[in-house]
Amino acid sequence: MKHSFNLPVLLAAFLVISFVNSGCKENILINSNISPADNALGVFDTSLSCITHTYYDDSAVTGFYVAGFPVIQGVGAVTDPFFGTMTGATHFQVQPFNANILVYKDKTIDSAVLVLPYSGYTYGDTADQTLTQTYQAFFLNEDLTNNFLYYSNTVKQLDLANPLSNPVTVNLYHLKDSLSVKDKNYHPGLRIKLNRLALLNRLMPALTLATGSTTPNVSFHSFFRGVCVKVADSRFPSKAYPFFRLDGSNGTDDYSGAGIIVYYHDNANPTVDTLSELYYFNGENCGFFNSVSKSYSHSPVNSLYTSVQTGDSVVGMQNQPGASIDVVIPGIKSLPSGMINKAELQITVLPNYKDSKFTPISRIYPRRVSNGSYPAGTTAGAVSEVLDRFSGRNALSIIDGTLHTFNRNGTNVETYTINIPREVMSSFAAKNDTLHLRLTGTQDYVGVFRLIAGGGNHPNAIFRAKLFVVYSALN
Repeated sequence: MKHSFNLPVLLAAFLVISFVNSGCKENILINSNISPADNALGVFDTSLSCITHTYYDDSAVTGFYVAGFPVIQGVGAVTDPFFGTMTGATHFQVQPFNANILVYKDKTIDSAVLVLPYSGYTYGDTADQTLTQTYQAFFLNEDLTNNFLYYSNTVKQLDLANPLSNPVTVNLYHLKDSLSVKDKNYHPGLRIKLNRLALLNRLMPALTLATGSTTPNVSFHSFFRGVCVKVADSRFPSKAYPFFRLDGSNGTDDYSGAGIIVYYHDNANPTVDTLSELYYFNGENCGFFNSVSKSYSHSPVNSLYTSVQTGDSVVGMQNQPGASIDVVIPGIKSLPSGMINKAELQITVLPNYKDSKFTPISRIYPRRVSNGSYPAGTTAGAVSEVLDRFSGRNALSIIDGTLHTFNRNGTNVETYTINIPREVMSSFAAKNDTLHLRLTGTQDYVGVFRLIAGGGNHPNAIFRAKLFVVYSALN
């Protein structure tokens, strides 16, 4: 199992700490965009071939709260013609605005709805106005823990015998439209009517436990463990996959954060739904995670996962969990002695595999893999940050990892460039001949985006993965 901390919230927090400790050294190296080779100036270039494979990275952190960063969860099922079908569900807790059973004294509960605000982003076909997805809500039968690391492959038992809602079919195109409730517009999102009796069987005992408790949220969650929103039947995927935002209100707005709204009336007033009570998601106090699974056995990507070739001509990538790229670069010791100005791993998009309906990877991030002797003091197979990650406040700018357009032999190609001069120089100084890297995406939209690129063994050199090195020769 490969647990991967690839969410920007974790990366950003880690980078801030590391930059403060490492100091500002970003000017030691020439930026990857301004280091041309010119033999007249004693600056030369060369390239090393790569051995590439696609592997499945089975997990990503989807349940760790960092204040100030939005909690985004993908819910749905979508099929990519190359990468297969992805299914996602959100699991989260809510807390009471009033943790007291007496709020319903001499009252009658009429109805309840679950609200899941739309994040504003949908992966896949966003132009088709007819696409639908059928959702259903369930109770969790297992505890969640707040401020705990949950992964995309986490599994929690659901109460399937007593569903919290009936299946509800939603038009995905119109998720972006405001919710209209009693002629008033609210934040766009899902509004799922809940089964009243099923809700009361969980809610009332939980409120009874919370009433008078010194830790009301803990007491409430001991019985009302959480909810899950998922596709009603994953056998019917759509062509689009929407993302929702759990946080946003903290009890101040019924529709801008995930939660449950209970409508009730005073028994002295027969008019129903005149009052409401909110049970809302709070990132500090509520556990959550986004489960994501992928089915690919009958999809083209499966041939990449199962390849036994020494090096593959085609490689694929999605945000984790999913396809990631393994790169082995032999011949480091063959590089000439000198100052390396740029050591740029180039991964070039194969245009015939592009699909306009699916957003491409926006940035690639590298990590190094130990061979048991390099880096020194590490165990074979251990994965760690490349040294360029510690190159100051502009580390991500130096590493780059974004898409550029190059002209190769008269043909424009789209290429991701990953600049790792410090790592290459360290490997060279240690007399380590083979550098082993793993490449992943970095976005916070778990499991989506795509890249199909030329591997190190691609028959056309303009698409072939390689390490491009610019160096200054020693006199």
